[in-house]
Amino acid sequence: MHYWQIKRDFVSLFNRNDATENHFDPIDGLRAIASLLIICCHIVPIFGIFVQSYPDVQWQEYLNSVAFALMPLMNSGLEIFFVLSAFLLIHKLIKEWENDDGSHQWFLQQYPMSLLKRALRFWPGILLATIIMFIFGEHRHVVDADNNSPCMIYLSIWLFFQNYIDHDRWLCSLSPLWTISLDVQIHIILPLLFYFLYSCRKYISVYNSLAILLLVSIVRSMLVFDPVIMPVISSILRYHTLLLVTPKYVCSWLQSNYNMTLPFECLQSNPLKLLMHKLYFPLEARLGSFIIGAMVAIKIAQVSHEQGQYSTWKKFFIFNMIFLYSLLTVTQRLDSPNLSEFALNFTIATSRTILAISVAFILFTAICPPMHSYHAPWIRLFLSSRIWIPISKLSYLAYLIHWPITFEMVFGGPLLFLKKYSVSYALIISLPIILFISQIVSCIWFLLIEKPFERFIHQYLSTKKSKKIH
Repeated sequence: MHYWQIKRDFVSLFNRNDATENHFDPIDGLRAIASLLIICCHIVPIFGIFVQSYPDVQWQEYLNSVAFALMPLMNSGLEIFFVLSAFLLIHKLIKEWENDDGSHQWFLQQYPMSLLKRALRFWPGILLATIIMFIFGEHRHVVDADNNSPCMIYLSIWLFFQNYIDHDRWLCSLSPLWTISLDVQIHIILPLLFYFLYSCRKYISVYNSLAILLLVSIVRSMLVFDPVIMPVISSILRYHTLLLVTPKYVCSWLQSNYNMTLPFECLQSNPLKLLMHKLYFPLEARLGSFIIGAMVAIKIAQVSHEQGQYSTWKKFFIFNMIFLYSLLTVTQRLDSPNLSEFALNFTIATSRTILAISVAFILFTAICPPMHSYHAPWIRLFLSSRIWIPISKLSYLAYLIHWPITFEMVFGGPLLFLKKYSVSYALIISLPIILFISQIVSCIWFLLIEKPFERFIHQYLSTKKSKKIH
């Protein structure tokens, strides 16, 4: 087999393979939009670092900016990825098990190989992100930092448990990779959970069981959140987001590596560290979004065999609720005096769930059969547009590398001039530039490393399987 097929692979970035199993055209649009939202979400705090800190007038203008107001919606990019990941995983299992009634009994034998394939899917991208980190020289600063064990840091990334490592020991350039660890952990647990529920489907409802687990995850968040020791509102309103979401050495790294003079004093301790380690990074805190994706997969499998029983007006009612919630998220002031402790607790516990449900409903209306009353042809048409395909297919690699590229472009030179503009204008100007560079680098890696590696693994596993048969 010829591993390098550059022309063929390049053309594939702009086309869909309709024969690909489990591929739904609107997923390209959702995945691409998620990628754009996450890049925007990371650009805003990077440019925000140039703003004079609280209580300066500049800081108040930043809090009132459009870019800051849209940050909650930009954060929904992660929920889109999580919902899609679980949806595709469970949909694949359902199709396999429904086509062959006995196939689920062989699941446990095939389970280890499926996990290995998932890891092999991620490792080439992790290698690219690691190479870029070494090129930009961050590793030299980390080695000199206190209480850092480089071996443990790299192991946590390559063996997928980064989200359970102390946030201050992370590598800044590789910070986004915590979601990759989370995805692999879900691919370990969710298939086993679904296998158990599916095996007991004669006695229990798989869908209702997942709904109960979703409620449990919400209750767990409400019990864990403590506004006294997790001052989320005051921290967001008073401190730069970049300092809250990155390791503590970032300040000194920016000053030494980029010769920057920061317009504020660096934080001695992170007031949101406990919240992130309890309610943001761990699997148990993020399980709800994946469960919602699995529930959509079950519903799609059901509607393929039956007609929708819901009125069309309910579809528009839900769309209006999603729109109003999005509008409320953007317009609601964080410093509102009417926000009670219970309301804050409930909001923190349910906000990601509501976002995930909104994403799931949009996904369902786009991919359900045309005869279903919830089908939305305009959403399907928009999300299936061919313009999304290259962004979608390179979204994983672009997600891994856009963060260090943005750091280098903004702090290292070419986009530094944008610091004299408002964060909103800086976002509009820098987004297409950072996206273009991330896509180019991702495309080169995709053609030269990722696809050849994928063919090599496929050939090796096929050869090994054929030898066992003979």
